[in-house]
Amino acid sequence: MKIPAMLFGAVAAAALLAACGGGGAPALPTNPPPVGGPGNPAVSSSARPAMVGDTFAFSGSSLENDVYTYPVGSPFPNTSTAAKISENVIVTASADPLGAGGTDFHSTTTTVGTSATRTATGDSYYSTLSAGSGTNFVLNAQQSVDDTKNSYAWTYTTPQILDELPESAGATWTNSPAGTYNETDADRATISRTTNADGTYTESDSLPTGAIQSMAFSVQPDGSGTWAITFVGYPYPSIVSYTAPTAGTIAVSVLNPTPTPSPGAIGTPAPNPPIVIATPAAWFSPSPKLYQESDTVSTGVTFPASCAVPSAFGASGNSIVQVINKIDPIFGLDEVTTTTTYTAQGFGPVCVAMNDVQTYYYDYLNDTAGSAGLAAYVGTPQLTKTYAQTLTLQTAGTAIQSSGRSTKSLGIAPISPALFAADRTNFRMHIARERAQARTAFAKMLVRSAPALFFGGNR
Repeated sequence: MKIPAMLFGAVAAAALLAACGGGGAPALPTNPPPVGGPGNPAVSSSARPAMVGDTFAFSGSSLENDVYTYPVGSPFPNTSTAAKISENVIVTASADPLGAGGTDFHSTTTTVGTSATRTATGDSYYSTLSAGSGTNFVLNAQQSVDDTKNSYAWTYTTPQILDELPESAGATWTNSPAGTYNETDADRATISRTTNADGTYTESDSLPTGAIQSMAFSVQPDGSGTWAITFVGYPYPSIVSYTAPTAGTIAVSVLNPTPTPSPGAIGTPAPNPPIVIATPAAWFSPSPKLYQESDTVSTGVTFPASCAVPSAFGASGNSIVQVINKIDPIFGLDEVTTTTTYTAQGFGPVCVAMNDVQTYYYDYLNDTAGSAGLAAYVGTPQLTKTYAQTLTLQTAGTAIQSSGRSTKSLGIAPISPALFAADRTNFRMHIARERAQARTAFAKMLVRSAPALFFGGNR
């Protein structure tokens, strides 16, 4: 059964001034670009212009580590998987089909691993917005398609600030996670999730194949949540509920719908009582912050050797460090994502290093002994997944249209958002796969090992 997102397959940066807009290694800029946002090179000297037809080439690598710390033995060994990544981005005149607006940076990514080569395409839509005496460079929406024909789309209620221009030491900001995520898989499974500003969310999944017809998720501000599962042949869902932390524990219960009266029966059957299946230790605090973000600019930063930044871009510049911490009470997941963007004077972003650490407190793979045959709800770390990815702008393959790049100001050189698009699209697709695989494994396990609790038993 392939349910929502067996996603086996998931933003743009420094523009360089090439003579006559041709290919080859770009020359160092002698004149900064005109002021303007992507697709509109006449707005402000802080803007990061991009012309339709501009191309960017990136290369880098990724490393994924899985470390199991179950309280009892696991059949899964710790793993470490490396891959090489190459990506090409072209600025296009395509309109945003997601309705958020902005200039389209279209990316094509190839990931070469030890056992397979994967490809994906993506579109990231950027704009620049006036902010005080400067300009905010923002992401409006993203969409991508992997080589198995699964598609993903992210939109934001408020555009995501990626940089405040001009960059200054100590500048800080934060973004709201509010927005939507939609996914359609090759097998017609769909996912639709709406996230609120406080990190709470609701999600609806439709599954055209298998024993489960649909699933729905809801997380509340206090950290409580529900996972509703509708099995094929049953009109009402069974619900797995999670309480907020109370007295150091969380109660996980199963609630089946009220039984249907038998033919000729008198009276209404009594509702099924909730069945407490586990009381794991609270792994997050009461009144939790489900989403936290900080973005900080530092100047005079030496580019790390791991970026392998071409010498044409210099050896140092600025950095933008974004740290996001998310808690998902339903999946028992604490996730910390750190994104460091290195920018070079005269070029803008030349390297993006992203690191995602997912700590799972519940065993949804069901490979340890669990209560009632379900997941092992322990409340201590059982699996830590670390995924790191680095992409660097290359001189070869980057070609910038030279027309419209002159200005009397020397404050800003030709730069664009290509590297943001390149790195973030591929990275986010990978993280989406991780969440989907945990959900899929849990749903399959329910059908396999806990039929009495859900689609039988006390119904």
